[in-house]
Amino acid sequence: MSTYPARHAPADVAESPQRRLLVRGGLAAAAATAAVGTGAIVPAMAATHPTVRLGSRGSAVAELQRKLSGGGYRPGAADGIFGSRTRAAVIDCQGDHRLVKDGICGPRTWAVVDDLDSGGGGGDDPEEPSEPPTGSTLKRGDRGSAVKDLQIRLRARGYWHSGSDGIYGQTTEQAVMAVQKVYGLTRDGVCGPATMSVVRRMGRKVPRSSSGTVIEIELRRQIMIFVVNGQTQWVFNTSTGKAGWRTPPGRFTIFRQIDGMRYAPLGKLWRPKYFNGGIALHGSTSIPGYPASHGCTRLSNSAINYIWSAGLAPIGRRVWVY
Repeated sequence: MSTYPARHAPADVAESPQRRLLVRGGLAAAAATAAVGTGAIVPAMAATHPTVRLGSRGSAVAELQRKLSGGGYRPGAADGIFGSRTRAAVIDCQGDHRLVKDGICGPRTWAVVDDLDSGGGGGDDPEEPSEPPTGSTLKRGDRGSAVKDLQIRLRARGYWHSGSDGIYGQTTEQAVMAVQKVYGLTRDGVCGPATMSVVRRMGRKVPRSSSGTVIEIELRRQIMIFVVNGQTQWVFNTSTGKAGWRTPPGRFTIFRQIDGMRYAPLGKLWRPKYFNGGIALHGSTSIPGYPASHGCTRLSNSAINYIWSAGLAPIGRRVWVY
């Protein structure tokens, strides 16, 4: 169950037998022209990939798995076998980029997957993009190459958002707000000159833990950090307990989770993962730049969906609140 209204782009264009023959014969351009003649929109390079789905096998599936992993999704090993984990990763990717969530990697989904390499994935930092225009301001709703450059820089330094698609949506806004919190800037999610200056020069956030896998919740800065062996993998914007409901500091473990909506006495919790009594990490439609919850750690619904799909917070995962 999701709290977001459905906003789907047109479905992937199905391949006809004739189109498959054209592609196999090396006539990719002719296939694209034929598709345009039917009114379908086929992204550039789409004709170089076959449509793959549950049960498919081969090098194209292995390529898909590698690119999904590089983009922060978890399709399992790049073994060339399109199983349930790969399908789940495709669905997550489709949902993050407003495609129909059918788990089938056709032309439109391939166009997004091909672009994931430039977005980083928590591993090696990708090549830095060119400098954005000095003095420019980027905000929610903006589109274009400057937004994509910003997104690449954010993911390269571990600030999570759903993908470098050139669209300044909610998760990009949340990532910018996390940067602003770490560096003591105005917490508005707008990337103006001061924020852009920080984005150009920043490194990865330094965590407190030094070994093992730990989720760190920093109350002063209102961020959540996913850490592996002392290295920050992802930083998420969060909102913890407000006055009278302060989130207690301490060291805990996740002991309970609900894969769906929890209608609690104090509000709705999307896909909560409990670590201290009734206090949980959970999705919400409101994650402001200040403490606003009744003790829980709020994340965007997209962020908690990613945390579930990537297996970042299983039962038993350590949580440090400080």
